[in-house]
Amino acid sequence: MPISFSLQENHLTDNPNDYVARVQDQANRDIEYIVEQMTSRGSTVTPAEAMSVLEEFELAVAKVLQQGDSITTPLFRINASITGVFDDPEDDFDPERHEVKLNVNPGQRISSIAEEVPVEKIAADRREPVLRRYHDGGSGTTNETLSPTHTGRLVGELLKIDPEDQEQGVFLIGPDEAETRVVEYVHNKPSKLGFRVPEGGEYTMEVRAKLHNTNELRVGTLNAPLIVT
Repeated sequence: MPISFSLQENHLTDNPNDYVARVQDQANRDIEYIVEQMTSRGSTVTPAEAMSVLEEFELAVAKVLQQGDSITTPLFRINASITGVFDDPEDDFDPERHEVKLNVNPGQRISSIAEEVPVEKIAADRREPVLRRYHDGGSGTTNETLSPTHTGRLVGELLKIDPEDQEQGVFLIGPDEAETRVVEYVHNKPSKLGFRVPEGGEYTMEVRAKLHNTNELRVGTLNAPLIVT
């Protein structure tokens, strides 16, 4: 299946003729789907065995990273970096000012796949929330971190939600697909949502809303992972 995309006006430049591509209707596959693909081709490995091996693999990867090592596999490369400003050559790491980040990049086996994936342009006729930028009130960063108990501001289009409808709102999706629904809002406008950040880990941010004159739930996703600090 090709990647479907539509063109939208680029609000990050001053040129009114600039447009950017936005991927549309891309399916999000979980680990169970991957296991299904592994075991549906006549493999002698059962889904339970595959899940067990993958669980051990994930635990081993986490252990290696916790030791401070980098990882290189055919699928991905992970290494660490340290962010923050050091005052002078004698300054040391301070968790209040500095942060260790894990950088993930495609490995040799999949790095060239992007060149082979077919694409198709479609009309941008589906109205759905557009998440452009998330500003974190605690850290002052954009599209990087979430600060628990602080207020965050999401900027975009068609963002207004009905906070009384449990299907609507800002949802934070963890790596294990667990969802955290934001419940405290300070702004609820089509171009801006302000809310109090809950506790948690690394998230993908979604806005789910039923737009004017429709009962269908529409979903928009911020194209940047957010890490709770």
